[in-house]
Amino acid sequence: MNALIKRVASITLKRRNTTLGTNSYQASPESQIISLGTEPQGTKALFSSISKSQRFVRTPKPNQIITDSSGRKFAFVDLNPPKKLKPKVIRRRLEKLRTYEGKQRDIRHSPWRLQLICRHVAGLTLEDALTHLEFLNKVKAPLVQKVLKRTSNLADIRDGLQPSQLEVAECFATHGKHLKRVKIMGRGRAGIMHHRFSHMRVVLREIDFPLKIYTAKTANQKRKWLEHQLRAHADYEAANSKREELKRLERMAELKQKEKENEAKT
Repeated sequence: MNALIKRVASITLKRRNTTLGTNSYQASPESQIISLGTEPQGTKALFSSISKSQRFVRTPKPNQIITDSSGRKFAFVDLNPPKKLKPKVIRRRLEKLRTYEGKQRDIRHSPWRLQLICRHVAGLTLEDALTHLEFLNKVKAPLVQKVLKRTSNLADIRDGLQPSQLEVAECFATHGKHLKRVKIMGRGRAGIMHHRFSHMRVVLREIDFPLKIYTAKTANQKRKWLEHQLRAHADYEAANSKREELKRLERMAELKQKEKENEAKT
């Protein structure tokens, strides 16, 4: 081992002392550390000559530009979140959001099979959940889709929230009543068969876009939630303007009706 160390050190020193015209070997501080690291006596002297700032130099990452669908650009200097949020902080934020509950009772279907559909859409945004259910090859997928749409209509009536602003916070199925029937078996025997029913519960929650963007791990995820936020805001503004226009037309119709009544009286 000592012979190998001396051999490597002698080759390194010869390269440093030999001049080969324009292609002379000039070792950088990093290459000097690699080449002389096998020599115990030269390592200490080399590190004393190099300052601490030169030893551990990290090149900063260039700013990454993210462009949304509308053409606006956003720059992320550091794509990693500065600090991981505690679960209690996330829970407190989610508790303050608006939620909407939808139920469907006495579904003539097995709760285990219905739970497969509910588990498929739980945790998704409402738009993605409706799209998945549109192409899901399950018998009760249209029923779950119907309950989700009905609950989203409730959110629109109460607070004017659009489907792009909601996510499926909870979706699960439970046991309902079951009817006992006679099961005819062979050799003169009889058993009991159960016709099972199930209940379903759906909870839609408002999406916390700043939290989604903050906790996203990659640039693509941040861009996805940023574009989703812009699209949700545009949908909300369009629905709000349509609602205001409808109210204005209703007021105009009421005024015209009153004018006609006054003219009829006179």
